[in-house]
Amino acid sequence: MEWMLEHSLLLLLGAALLFTVWWLYSQRARLRLHPALVPLLAAVHVAVGVGCVKLFAVLEAGSLRAAGSMSLFGAVFFLPLCYALGARLSRRKAGAVFDVFAVPMVFTLACARVNCLISGCCYGLPIPGTALRWPTREAELVFYALILAWMLLRTRRADPGGKLYPVYMAAYGLFRFVTEFFRHSEAGGLLHLSHLWAVLCCITGLSIWMELNRREHNQSVVKPNHRRNAK
Repeated sequence: MEWMLEHSLLLLLGAALLFTVWWLYSQRARLRLHPALVPLLAAVHVAVGVGCVKLFAVLEAGSLRAAGSMSLFGAVFFLPLCYALGARLSRRKAGAVFDVFAVPMVFTLACARVNCLISGCCYGLPIPGTALRWPTREAELVFYALILAWMLLRTRRADPGGKLYPVYMAAYGLFRFVTEFFRHSEAGGLLHLSHLWAVLCCITGLSIWMELNRREHNQSVVKPNHRRNAK
């Protein structure tokens, strides 16, 4: 048990890797993936995700001393750049790439937040009049469980059309903006730097979602017109 606590992050990343392998294998037809490439791609995804959260923590702090820390916004902001580049280089539909990888990304971030519980970081502020703290980490895990369940259900019913990731960004940005008021910050004060990231996250997600809906609406209008002209 002591060894497990000391290596909790590695164990949780291992769980994220197994989930990513399972998910990519189940979605291999959508991305035209050869089964032999699934484990390698899953390992790269987890490794790049860890690099993103560590890099963002360094950029946030403005010092390499923060290299041991993690900021989950790093994955939210940087991984989409990797998805877009991967889709372009492999000549795959960007919407399909984003939809497929959004699911294991959320699961991996949930594992990272579990590690926060184990390591005792990212805790909430004290609840006035009590010896307890606001359960911000637990609330975030509930959020991840709900958004992950929605993603799985949405994927099962129909093609999400590239909307999973922007919906996640908008929802997570809003969620973090609210819960950030109840989180402990070394800088102190009511507003934290993460409030800014949360607003950017929400606005970016909403903007992309609205643009996708606009394109979808335009396509639905153009198709009937083509049919009428053909007649």
